[in-house]
Parts: sequence; structure tokens; C-alpha cells
Amino acid sequence: MKLLKFSNFFWGLVLALLIILSIAYSFISTDAPYYLSMARDVSQGYVPYKDIFTSYTPVMMYLNSFVHYFTDNPSYQLLLAFQYIVIAMGVGFFYQICRKEEVGKKSSVFLSLLLFIAILSSDGTYINLEVYVILFTFIAYYLLIGKKFFWCGVFLALGFFSKQYGIFNFLPFFLLIIAYHGYHKSYLGKFILGGVLPLLGFLVYFVIIEQVELTDLILQLTGSGYDDEMIELETTWFRFLAGSKIFLLLLVPLFFSGIKPLREKIDIILIIGILVNFLPLYIQTVSHYFLLTFPYIFLLMARNLNFPNKRFLVMSNITLIVIAGLLFVRIYKYRDVYSEQLELAAETRNVYPPGSDVFLYKHFRFLYILNDYRNPVLAQIGYRYGFEPDDEFRRKYEVLRK
Repeated sequence: MKLLKFSNFFWGLVLALLIILSIAYSFISTDAPYYLSMARDVSQGYVPYKDIFTSYTPVMMYLNSFVHYFTDNPSYQLLLAFQYIVIAMGVGFFYQICRKEEVGKKSSVFLSLLLFIAILSSDGTYINLEVYVILFTFIAYYLLIGKKFFWCGVFLALGFFSKQYGIFNFLPFFLLIIAYHGYHKSYLGKFILGGVLPLLGFLVYFVIIEQVELTDLILQLTGSGYDDEMIELETTWFRFLAGSKIFLLLLVPLFFSGIKPLREKIDIILIIGILVNFLPLYIQTVSHYFLLTFPYIFLLMARNLNFPNKRFLVMSNITLIVIAGLLFVRIYKYRDVYSEQLELAAETRNVYPPGSDVFLYKHFRFLYILNDYRNPVLAQIGYRYGFEPDDEFRRKYEVLRK
């Protein structure tokens, strides 16, 4: 099909251009200082939950800490490129799943390009944890259809240890094992064992070896200290639509893939996977929260797509034009932000030399990365965005804020 071949060539070029531009004009996003500062600290021997107060599970921070072992003080662009490698690995496993679902090579490439560009346009160009959950979800699904149930559970658990919301994937995967391979206690037992062992390893390491108090560990991981101002107490339709725009656009090619939601029980379970991953939206409706639904959307496409399907291809190309266009516009709109961050970092170094102990408030937190500043309350407060320093705190510590 000539249109499919041309589409793959064209969108491959567009993807390459988007990657280059998004790295060249990247800036340190709101969440990046939290995760990347922790990764730096971990590379220097600090232990999460013991030396660093954090409400997140640690896989992403440990993986990014390895970058520090290969280069001193890695640039933000290098760390963003590392995230793109993680995305590419997830897309690579999706491609393999497509082939196992007997999707043709060219069609599999097209779906993979659609997935990659959609992830980038849904906050994938910002440092986040959801792309790691996507990677481990696709690996787990690949292992599930290959009847490697123990390792399926292990990688699904790694998704949870990338971000707690990954726990929601255990329900649809439990059902998928039964739908694909029938009800066998040994299959489910291996899956549950694979899911539990990483948790036991986590507890053994942090509670027994590093001697973190179990109650303190639980309090941190259940969101103790997660600031009220970080939670959108009032979710408006505008916020929801702004955050969900890429998700909603993907429903167009999903509809034209020929999906019939009640036709097969596996499709029903994949829809359940989408629905359970809506639960984090009760907290915030930012774009990257919708990334958690992407594996299920694209698995539904792969299972239902039969080429030649000209309507699907035409509508998918139109959708890609909009999705890629939104990303190009965003890159252009924020193209000067990093230069402004560098200027402020240079000015601040005149007052606080690199390596100084300074507590950075809200939007100043990017200086943890650019100026290698050290958090003086790392074990008590960590890198929380919304912590509000009072007068007593300012008398005791250096605080940089707007």
C-alpha cells in the first residue's frame, strides 16, 4: 500500500525532527528538578526515604543515576535524551507485540510512529515517570502473551516502582492472563509471585538493610506531605480538555481501526485497563497522567486493525498532523525558556556559588540542576514543589524564591 509506505517515511522524518528540536529547545520543566536532583543524590550515595524525603517509588531515579556514573554533571539535554531512549524501548516492545498479533511490518511501523509521536506530544518531552510505566507495561504484555507469567509480574511490579499508579495495571493483567490462556492456578500463582517478590526485595533493602522505619516508609509512599496546592481541588472542564487533548485525538484512529468493544473479552479487558488508569485523574488532569492509558489504546488498535484500511490510515494521518502540530507549536512557544533559565542561573551564582546549600522554592528549583545547589532539608522535606517556607524556616536556612 503506497500511502502506508509514504506515511511511514514521512512520519519517520517528522519524528526525527521533533526529537532534535525538542532536545535543542528543551527547558527544565516543573517536575524535572524533583526526579533529576534525586537521581544525582542517589548517584552520590544518598538513600531514598532515609536521606531523601520522597513520596515516589524509586526506579526512575535509580535508572537516571547511572547516567551520572558515565559523565560528571550530565546536561539536562543528555538526561532528556535518556528518557527518549526509554520511550523508544517501550515503542520497540509495542512493535514486537504488533508482530505477534500478526500485524504486518509496515502497519506495525506506522502504529509505532503514531505511539512515539503521541507520547512526545502528551508531555513526553518533559521529564516524567509515566514513560517508565509505559515501558514496563508493554514488556509485561509481551511476556504475558509468551506465557512467561512470573516475569510478567516482575515487570508489572517495576511499573509500580516507577510510579505508584502502576498498581492499577495488575487488575487488567490478571484478567488478561485468564482471557488469553484460561484459568490455571499455576499461571496466576507465578504471576502473583512475580509481582510480590520485587515488593519483598524493596522492603528488605530499605527496611532491613538501610534501616528505614517501616511506618516512615509507608507515610512517605502514601503521600504524607504531598502539598494541597499540588492537588487540583477543583477540576474544570477546560483543565480536563487541555490535559486530555492527545488522548481524545487518539480515539479517532481507535474508532476507525474497526474496534467493536463487545466483540471479544480481551478487548473488554483492555478497555477496563483504560478505565482503571483514569483513577489518577481525580488528583490532577495534566497531560502526562493520560499516558498511563496509552498502552491499552494502542493494544486495542493492534488487535483490531486489518490492513488495507484506507479510512483508518487517512484519519490516523489527519490525527498525526494535529498531534505533531501541537507539539511543534509548543516547542516554538517555549523556545526561549532555557536561555532565560541559564541567565538566571548565572546571576544567582554571583550570590550563591555552585554547590551551595540553598532551599529553592517552587519555580526556582531548576537551579538544583543548573547550579548544583544542595537541599539543606533533604531528609525532612525533600524536593517538594509546594512546601511553603515560613519566617522561622527562612531564618534558619537560605531560601531562594520569587
